Amino acid sequence: MRHSICLRLLIGLTCLSMFPMDDMGQTTLTLDEVIRLSQDSSITAFQSRQEYRSQQASYEAFEALRKPQLTLKVVPNYTHIISDPSRDYVYLRNFNILSTSAQMRLTQKVLPLGGEAYIGTQAIWSEFFRKDASGYPRQFVATPLLAGYSHTLLGYNPFRWEKRVEDQRLEAARRQHEYSLRRIAEEAAVRYFRLARQQRMLQMRLEELNLSDTLLGIAREKASIAIVSLAELHSIEVQKQNAANLLAMARQDEQKARTELASFLRINPIPTDLPLLPIPDAPPTSYTLDRVAELAKNNSPAYQQQLAELTEARHHEDKAQKERGLNVGVDLNLGLQQVNTAFGNAYKNQQLYALGTVQISIPLMDHGAAKKRHVAAVNWVERQESALHEVERQLAEDATMTLQKLQTSRMMLTTTQQTVSLAEEAFNETADNYANGLCDINTFTLAQSRRSTAYINYLSIMEEFWTNYYHLQTLINYE
Repeated sequence: MRHSICLRLLIGLTCLSMFPMDDMGQTTLTLDEVIRLSQDSSITAFQSRQEYRSQQASYEAFEALRKPQLTLKVVPNYTHIISDPSRDYVYLRNFNILSTSAQMRLTQKVLPLGGEAYIGTQAIWSEFFRKDASGYPRQFVATPLLAGYSHTLLGYNPFRWEKRVEDQRLEAARRQHEYSLRRIAEEAAVRYFRLARQQRMLQMRLEELNLSDTLLGIAREKASIAIVSLAELHSIEVQKQNAANLLAMARQDEQKARTELASFLRINPIPTDLPLLPIPDAPPTSYTLDRVAELAKNNSPAYQQQLAELTEARHHEDKAQKERGLNVGVDLNLGLQQVNTAFGNAYKNQQLYALGTVQISIPLMDHGAAKKRHVAAVNWVERQESALHEVERQLAEDATMTLQKLQTSRMMLTTTQQTVSLAEEAFNETADNYANGLCDINTFTLAQSRRSTAYINYLSIMEEFWTNYYHLQTLINYE
């Protein structure tokens, strides 16, 4: 009778602690805290922030160059010409020239047209050195005001393409940073629930060993008075040894999970007496396959980066197509100018001038180079379009498969919880029968094994559910 009471009490305490095995005592580590720590301390998060800031700075520099630019350009120049001194032609005489030009120019890219407008001022000083120097050894050219417009290839607007590409690259960098943070949160959650599972596995194995130890003690007392057979006693001894081995493996797995989580969070080792990590309630997942596929595409840095690559390819194709035939470039400017031997006089009596330069280039015989460049650009556009469709397909496949696995694991989570409850009831009934001598140790061991298997399946499905859930959040960025 005393043995039955002890066995029932131990089994009852074991059953109370087995399921649902939630918080025991005050927890010191929650899922939200783990995610926050990981995103604050992870090297990947630091690198992602720096990459995004770098891309932001590059984009700001790009935007700054599209605003008016004021530059001062000073060019000193020395020329020494040696010719035949016996020939008295002006253009062959020996002479040295020292000159300096200073130009200040305000430029502005004409974004709708693709050219550049400018306004500025310029001064040139030239000094001639010759043995028989005569005439004007010194000369100043003053241009107090000039204005003009230049366009290297009429019909081609690089600024429009550059803006689209830079906007898309900045958006890709922003999405990449957000994706990296979500990926860190996913990895932190995976390690968190792995430790939560291993903690509960360790607790279960420890209580199985305690139960086996108590059963063995009772069985030895019964064996001494020939109530329990030697075979049953040996069976209980084997059961205890198996429980001890499983406990050792569970301790090793739990320690590994603790180390992996602490390493990822870059914190000191997590104490071995850490209370059970809490498992939050399963959130609702009312997504559709089409919806998750669309969200995965909209939040994917890979898709946005490939879109930028496609835009860049179309830019090159547009340029190559316009360079195939007649290439026309213009540079028109209007201003005031005067030349004099005195600097001050060079600014007097200014004369109005107008200059127009038109450059026409026609590839008469380039052996098909321009045509082949265009063909190569067209092929590259088609390749990038195909790559974009492939990225979209892969994202949709990943998102929809993850959603399907999440829905499956959610259903299995419910069924495994029910199975654990049934296994608990069956074990309690079998334990009561065994304590009253109504069944043998094999029946009791089988019920205990079924209960353990049901609980292990529940823990595995629980971990799988949260792994799929956070992977889906990484893809779709939708709370």
